[in-house]
Formats: sequence, C-alpha cells, structure tokens
Amino acid sequence: MKNRSAFSWFFAAVMLACVLFLVWYIPSVSTRAFRLEDLRKSLETSQGRERKQQFEYDKVVAEIPEIQAELDLIKPQTEAAEQEVASLKAERKKLRNEKKALEKQLGNASAQEDSADE
Repeated sequence: MKNRSAFSWFFAAVMLACVLFLVWYIPSVSTRAFRLEDLRKSLETSQGRERKQQFEYDKVVAEIPEIQAELDLIKPQTEAAEQEVASLKAERKKLRNEKKALEKQLGNASAQEDSADE
C-alpha cells in the first residue's frame, strides 16, 4: 500500500508538471505564431514598398536623359534672359541717376527763380 501511495504521488506530480507545461506552452506557441505572422506581413509590406521605390527610381533614371535634353535646349534662352535682365537693371540704374540729376537741376533752377523773385 505504501508503494502504491508513493506511485500515486509521483504520478500526480508528473501530471501536475505536464499540466503546468501545457499551461505555459499553449499561450507561448500562440504568441510566437502571432509574432511570426506579424513579422511575415511586415516583411511583405516592406518588400512591396521596396519594389515600388525601385520602380519609381528606375522610371526617374529613365527620364533623366530626356529632361537633360530639355534643359540643354532651355539653357541658352535662360542665359539670354539673364543677360537681358542684367542690361535692364543697368539701364534702370542709369535712368535713376539721370532722374536724380534732373531733379537736382530742377531744384536748383526753382531756387534761383525764388531768389530772383525776391
């Protein structure tokens, strides 16, 4: 009887250990499965983004020669416009100086008239 009682205690201890193991194992496996699925989705999303970015990059690289050709055509026009702007600014500066000189002469002439009238 003593032998049977020891066996019962041993069997109960082993069963308790198995139950505790299952209590830990089942949530642990489900958590790992969830994390693995989440990582898989994240990886797929990242790979999709990478493919999209690569497509956009290839598209832009393919357009570079065409855009460069357009820039080469527009560059002389831009340089001509810059030169015209510079010449117009110089002319404006010259005209402002002339205006100041004329205003000064007008001021002197009106001052002489005022002094002559007195």
